[in-house]
Amino acid sequence: MKNNQIQLLLSLDYEIFFGKNCGSVEKCIFDPTQQLLTLLNKYDYKVSLFVDAGFLVKLKKYAVDFPVLEQQYAAIKKQLQALSSQGHDIQLHIHPHWEDSYYDGNAWVINTGRYRLHDFSPQEIDDIVTSYKQELESCSEQSIFAFRAGGWCLQPFDKIKQALQNNNIWLDSTVFAQGHSDDPTRWFEFNQIPAKAYWHFDNDPLTAQQDGYFTEIPISATKTSPLFFWKLALRKKLSSHLFTPFGDGQAMLASRSYYIERLTRTTYGPVMLDSSKAGQLEKAFKEHLKLADKNSIFNVMGHPKSLSPYSLIKLEDFIRKHKELISITYQDLKHLKNA
Repeated sequence: MKNNQIQLLLSLDYEIFFGKNCGSVEKCIFDPTQQLLTLLNKYDYKVSLFVDAGFLVKLKKYAVDFPVLEQQYAAIKKQLQALSSQGHDIQLHIHPHWEDSYYDGNAWVINTGRYRLHDFSPQEIDDIVTSYKQELESCSEQSIFAFRAGGWCLQPFDKIKQALQNNNIWLDSTVFAQGHSDDPTRWFEFNQIPAKAYWHFDNDPLTAQQDGYFTEIPISATKTSPLFFWKLALRKKLSSHLFTPFGDGQAMLASRSYYIERLTRTTYGPVMLDSSKAGQLEKAFKEHLKLADKNSIFNVMGHPKSLSPYSLIKLEDFIRKHKELISITYQDLKHLKNA
């Protein structure tokens, strides 16, 4: 890799919504993923999908009794297998609330009472990671070794460490600089992370350890002023087609303090492709370059369900402008295990 080249990692969480309305599989997963691929294929770019494997496990369970879910399960597997064969990457994303959620014959009834892996016993955690990874392996031609915690709920890491290690999951890509959530059901705290493109760790993903079993590839972060979120609220009220997500479901509501903080003070968040947030790509990249080293990785996340026409416009503008970008997936980072 030349000194002036930056590795671009597009890592999207492939999932439906978890609010009162989960949305359709077609509009939350299939269609937006295909629209993204149509764009990426023009530039021979690849995407890494962190697939919500618990949803697949649940679909498979209910497919026996509900033909519509059988069709959805088969269609998702077909899309993921096709993507894998084309060089895109499939990795493990876990939202364990699927253990307590069910299909009532018409819609999914979502129970987020146990939203974090940490809400389960050690044996249950191991069973979840094992069964979810096994299901996902049937969707990929490549090895599955990377993990992203649902809702960024990674801590305390030592409670889920053994289950990941038992399943040869050695790479994590959950943390982002200055990230935090005070919501007890979705708590995480990433305020202090190493200023590196990647690092090894063992018990604490925020503490670099040279001989650690795990490797952390952080999501790139950017700071955002309250004005951005006021504009976002206005755009939602005006329902501009350009900013309307492709997904037709409803997201989980965050705590009141979450919204107050973002509307009143500068905050940090992951660099995202989701709708209006894609407008931050250029600013975030400039911030990234100030910190970048020779191993620099610009890791941009998002969700197919939350992409919008604006997302694709801004992403294509960004790709066209920055010829120095090299598209990679987590498969290209397997050498870091022994680095």
